[in-house]
Amino acid sequence: MIKKMFLVKPRKIRNRSRLLGAVQINSTSFFVCRNKDGQVCLRTGKEEKIQKDILQRMIDLNPMIKKILDDYKIKPSINTKTLRELSGGHMNDTCKIAVGIYSKLSENLKSCINKSAIKEASMLHDLGKVLIPSKIINKPSKLNKKEREIMNIHSILGYELLKTQKIGLETLDLIKYHHQNLKHTGYPALNCDHNPSDIGVQIISTADKYSALREARVYRRKLTRIEALLILYKEVLEGKIHKDVYNALYEYARNFDV
Repeated sequence: MIKKMFLVKPRKIRNRSRLLGAVQINSTSFFVCRNKDGQVCLRTGKEEKIQKDILQRMIDLNPMIKKILDDYKIKPSINTKTLRELSGGHMNDTCKIAVGIYSKLSENLKSCINKSAIKEASMLHDLGKVLIPSKIINKPSKLNKKEREIMNIHSILGYELLKTQKIGLETLDLIKYHHQNLKHTGYPALNCDHNPSDIGVQIISTADKYSALREARVYRRKLTRIEALLILYKEVLEGKIHKDVYNALYEYARNFDV
């Protein structure tokens, strides 16, 4: 019985194989690969090493990543524990919720949205957190100003990591701006000459927040569906969340998050 599945963008690994993803069957992890003959196969191995090799290759391809880390005095280090937790939990949940929100929107709004970009971005949106120090990620209390500044660069780091891959600009923008809001008071700041789709960003952002609120964190308990929806409704009243996106989330949660 398959317990969970998470996606990893296809990249070359040893023996001329391409990594397509990973799946956990009962308590054993396997890697889904395509071999040199084009056949899809399951391969066992050390998940952490393969993922670390893939991420290190992304870092090596983009000097901007090292510059960002140097600017914030962060030692380059891949937090693979965070990657495993995100890919097996939060990013999967965010993707499921984002697709659920999309499904509940009006046909008029759907026509303005690239569903494939939404799915891909929601699955990869927090990848940059693998470069954030674990002492900040796992801090059991409120982050101080400097720690918050470092945490906030995860969306830019994810954008820069994935720029090295064959990923569309729309997906990259959604990853970079998934902490923006309708009032544009989120992060990172929007360029004056570029403004990604508000509705697309709203879907990713709202799904991300709802998923996070419904999870237990080191600094708080898991919130109930009603508690999470009430917190997000406050952001609707503040003009930060699009009311149609919130209503779509409400309908999805009411029917599928019980």
